[in-house]
Amino acid sequence: MKSKIIYITLLTIIFITSCTKKLEVENQTNPDIENIYSDPESVFGVTSSLFYSWYIRAQTHSWSPQMSMMTMADQGTSSWLNSGMFDLSSEPRQKLDNSESYAYSYIFEHYWESLYSVLNTSNDVLKVIDNGMEIGDKGADTEMVRAMSYFIQGLSLSSLALSYDKAFIITNETLSPEKEVAQPYSLVGQAAVESLKKCISIADNNSFVIPADWMNGKDYSNNELSQLAHSYIARIIVYNSRNASENDAADWQAVLDHANKGINSDFQIYMDNVNWKQWVYHYTYERDNWVLVDARIINLMDANYPYHLSSGTDPGPATSTDARLASDFLHTPTCNFKPERGYYHYSFYRYQRLAYTFSNPDFFPEFYSNEIELIKAEAYAHLGQDAQALATLNASSRSTRGNLPNLAASSTHQEIIDAIFYERDLELFVAGFGIGYFDMRRRDNLQKGTLLHFPIPSKELNVLGFSIYSFGGVDNADGKGTSNGDWF
Repeated sequence: MKSKIIYITLLTIIFITSCTKKLEVENQTNPDIENIYSDPESVFGVTSSLFYSWYIRAQTHSWSPQMSMMTMADQGTSSWLNSGMFDLSSEPRQKLDNSESYAYSYIFEHYWESLYSVLNTSNDVLKVIDNGMEIGDKGADTEMVRAMSYFIQGLSLSSLALSYDKAFIITNETLSPEKEVAQPYSLVGQAAVESLKKCISIADNNSFVIPADWMNGKDYSNNELSQLAHSYIARIIVYNSRNASENDAADWQAVLDHANKGINSDFQIYMDNVNWKQWVYHYTYERDNWVLVDARIINLMDANYPYHLSSGTDPGPATSTDARLASDFLHTPTCNFKPERGYYHYSFYRYQRLAYTFSNPDFFPEFYSNEIELIKAEAYAHLGQDAQALATLNASSRSTRGNLPNLAASSTHQEIIDAIFYERDLELFVAGFGIGYFDMRRRDNLQKGTLLHFPIPSKELNVLGFSIYSFGGVDNADGKGTSNGDWF
């Protein structure tokens, strides 16, 4: 088992060192990694880059599963080969090739390595503080650094839980890392929640202000960090389910409790297009005819619009009473996708809600406050409080952006649930990592044969001497590692 730790540690050293060298230009406070254990200023500098490492270098990197998740969820659509978009959304769905020779193994291998890199760095910071190091003048910044490190520890574990079937739970409190074995996603998710709760406890009992450049765009008070941590706990509990049964069995009271303490304004990150760039958005919806809006989404707003295209002929503009069809989606009469790769990839709609592009710096949504409202509505519904769910839903984006009439008080439970997911499909299109995929997964709506999570990458398994395994493919549909549902 020692080889596992050596491998992860080497990856961490290589990744962090490369990041540090680059960040010396981007962030002059970031230190050389070898000084982290002896220099409080260096610990402060490393902590200042933790969110950047998690968000920019892992979540928004095109070498992550996010682009393929868009197409596997039939949210976005593309016939191009980049980042496994076509490969993993081909119909019928195929088994994932988990080998080092697979052309797109980088999307879940790089993500795995990146998450462990930032996780181990947050652990390192916490360890030196646990050993007595004080940060700032007379230790004034110690608790802020500790809270931020637990926040990133929780986000890293959360990302691993959401994307992989299992992962190694390594924290600052792990006494014998060499003895750790991979744990199932449910336990990894629980570990993420515990880390975020530690962040909350520190934030609720101390006063500090996180500098604006740490999460780029504004500074964050201890109270705001606590709200963010509560929000991410609600996310992991809701999105970590692999099927509808697990979703129904989730702790919805805990979801509601955390959501009620969550954010009340959008968590947005300023993309200056110098150091902070949204690569996934650039390589998907920003580019003409790169990733288009799947016909499934347009059909939600116009039931007469085909939900699955069978030819290269434009069906024409859709019509809807929902104002977002015009505000968020743009009809384009041409599609330059490759017909030999399947007309089911075709689309004649682009996404246009955001102002941000690589030529236009702007704020980019990571967590809309409306997502919290929709999570609350869903929690109420699962807790048997349909009237409260209905009131929360009617006050949300359904009316504020869609200009749709309120759902009637006589609406059935299923009608309320359907309306919640309708809102989620439209509102959370690019905010957050993989939300469309997670939503389809936990409703048993991913196409049959779609993988429900990624395996541990073969590169890691080969180092450990473990057997290679994988998911996906219609013949493997079991509802646990591979979808046995559908949305048609």
